[in-house]
Amino acid sequence: MNAAKRASWLAPALLTPAACGTLGAQEQPALIAAHTEQSRAELTRVVSAAFNGQPVTLADDALTRESVLTIERRTPPGPQGRAATGRTLDEPQRFDLVLRTGRCLLVRADGREWELTEARCVPAATVAR
Repeated sequence: MNAAKRASWLAPALLTPAACGTLGAQEQPALIAAHTEQSRAELTRVVSAAFNGQPVTLADDALTRESVLTIERRTPPGPQGRAATGRTLDEPQRFDLVLRTGRCLLVRADGREWELTEARCVPAATVAR
C-alpha cells in the first residue's frame, strides 16, 4: 500500500474517536436559575424518591450555586430526643445537576437519573460567581 492510500485510510480512523468523544459535550453541569415554590417542591420530591420516600431537608438555595448536591443521612435521635452520639456510617449520596440536550436532569452517582420539569436550569459555566 502506498503512502497516499495509507494516509487516506488512517484519517477517518483517527477522527472517529474524536467524534465519539464529542457526544459527552451535550451534557454539562447545570444550576437552577431561580427557585420557585414549584421547583423547590419538585426537587424535594425527587430527592426523597431517590431515598425510597424518606423525608429530606434541602437548603432553600440547593443547586443554585453549585451543580453538586450532597445528602447525608440525619443522625438518629437518642432517648432524650436529641441527636444520638456516635457516627453515622452511611456514606453521603452525591447528585449532579446536568443539562443534556435541553433537559434538566438530577443524576445520582450510581447513574440513576430523574428529570426536573419545574426547574429552569442553565449551564453552570454561564453563571457569574
